[in-house]
Amino acid sequence: MTDLPSYALLATGSLFAILSPLGTVPTFLALTEGDTTQERVSMAGRACALAFVVMAAFSLFGSSILNAFAVGVPALQIAGGIVILRVGLEMMSGVRHRLTAAEREEGTTKDDVAVTPLAVPVLCGPGVLTTGIVLESQADGALQVASLLAIEAAIFALTYFLLWAAARYSVFVGQIALRVVGRLMGLLLATVAIQFVLNGARGAFPGVFG
Repeated sequence: MTDLPSYALLATGSLFAILSPLGTVPTFLALTEGDTTQERVSMAGRACALAFVVMAAFSLFGSSILNAFAVGVPALQIAGGIVILRVGLEMMSGVRHRLTAAEREEGTTKDDVAVTPLAVPVLCGPGVLTTGIVLESQADGALQVASLLAIEAAIFALTYFLLWAAARYSVFVGQIALRVVGRLMGLLLATVAIQFVLNGARGAFPGVFG
């Protein structure tokens, strides 16, 4: 059983690392190149709102869907930890938020990129959704679930603020600083992912890892 402050700290660190608000800025600026400042701000707001709704839905109902397929919490923690570890290693190697060729072409040719590819998959990709499901599965009671949703909302609000600032002051955004922060977040995320795997292993094999 995890107390509320410890759970909130775990959720904040995990979500901040996987969402990497600062790491989203370069992709956002590239996708909205040629748009006016007001258009960029508007797309950032809609993208963050939609991404939060999608993540909240997966956080609340993802475990129930997995339970319908007889997938237990330990298996979810181990599988989720592996997925999140891969994202963390990508962030440390500098390939975080790379889009596929099709996503990049769609983003640069369509008028509004708020839904795709900005909200999904840039802001809310598989790693983000997996983190939300794993954290909800570790919540002890409604209060911790509510704190998880509040933390998700706060981080997406911070993401919107950073995208808003980037849209208005993009000339001052330093690529080197963004890369350094992204790699540090990748290291934190990899550490959290390994902890998820260890927790899952203890749950699946209590006699071995207890």
